Parts: sequence; C-alpha cells; structure tokens
Amino acid sequence: MAADVKQIVSDCIASWDSHDADKIVSFFTEDGDWTRPEGIFKGKEELKRYFNWTLSNSKNLKLTVCGNGIITEGNKAYDELMVTFIYMGQKVEFLEIDACECSDGKIKHIRSVYDRLLVAKQAAKGWLPKMMVNSLVKQSEKGLH
Repeated sequence: MAADVKQIVSDCIASWDSHDADKIVSFFTEDGDWTRPEGIFKGKEELKRYFNWTLSNSKNLKLTVCGNGIITEGNKAYDELMVTFIYMGQKVEFLEIDACECSDGKIKHIRSVYDRLLVAKQAAKGWLPKMMVNSLVKQSEKGLH
C-alpha cells in the first residue's frame, strides 16, 4: 500500500503542472480536505475553489519535490516541496512540508506548513508593503540578533 500512496501523492504533485483545478481535485476523496495557513478547505467544491484561486494568483506555479522527498508509512505520506511562482511580478520561493493521508486510492487529508512571513517578504512590492513586512520581521526577531 505504501508504494500506492507514494504514487498517488507524487501524481497529485505533478498534476499542479497542468494548472488545471479539475485535474488536481480528481486526486481527492469527495470529502477530502486540505489544511493550510490560508484556511481549511473541505470537500471537492471548496478544494476546487482554493485551487483556482491559487492558480490565478500564482503565475508559473511549480512544485518540486526536494530534500527528504516523499516518505510513506502505511496510508500516510510526508513530502518536502520547493514552491516557486510569480506574484504581482515578484518571484516567490519557499519550502513546504505536507502530511497526507490516503483512503481508497485518493487523498483524504493534507496538512501543509510553510513560512507565510517569508512569502510576504518576497511578494511585497512598493515601499509601504515592504516597510510593513520588514517591521513585522524585525518585531518577531527582537532580541535574536
């Protein structure tokens, strides 16, 4: 079963290259969900809405398996991805870690973590947004340096 889970997750990751929300959502169970820093998206309709939103806001989106790759155990998979895209003319790149659970040949749950502040720092355009993000970074690192 672990090999099947690895293939399911690998194929789902590769499906993002199509930039087709219907294709991506086809890897999920009817009641599948994805927990991300942006929120929790439950069921194929919400997932498709999220995928369309992501694809429309992330030009040239590319997911690349890196680091530890895809590790499986039973019906679970853990992956490490480098996510790259263009947002409002700015190149954004960050590391994402996903914990996936599969059921009946589909993805039932995914929980993703990544550094949203790093994304904001890269995507900020113009002096005011950059100043605001840098102020948050400075405040969050107070006493560290």
